[in-house]
Amino acid sequence: MSTYNTGQQQNVIYQADPAVIRHLHGVRESLHHSCKPYLNHKVRVQTLEGQVHEGMIAGVDNKHLFLTVTVTEEMQRGYYNPYYKPYPTPYPGGPYPGYPYPASNVILPLVLFELLAISLI
Repeated sequence: MSTYNTGQQQNVIYQADPAVIRHLHGVRESLHHSCKPYLNHKVRVQTLEGQVHEGMIAGVDNKHLFLTVTVTEEMQRGYYNPYYKPYPTPYPGGPYPGYPYPASNVILPLVLFELLAISLI
């Protein structure tokens, strides 16, 4: 998103306290360093809202934890896997297998600031 100066005074609705910003940067750095050694490990993640997800850590960046989760029948409406259906033209050796993830798995991006607990399972 880009912004431009119209020459008019802007009314600030919210501005984060500098101490809060420093604290959030520390939390983000701590989570990033804590999760990175556990790539491809099975974990249970609890969010601040109380949601619990179980899966494998597929990646982590400075804003998100990417969790590979298995989708069940009742969850399919909430998640999208672009590899779910094979391509219409068959490839040698059979239909496209959905590389790199099976049809029942999706990557769930979780915002680092909303994570309450991460534990190995």
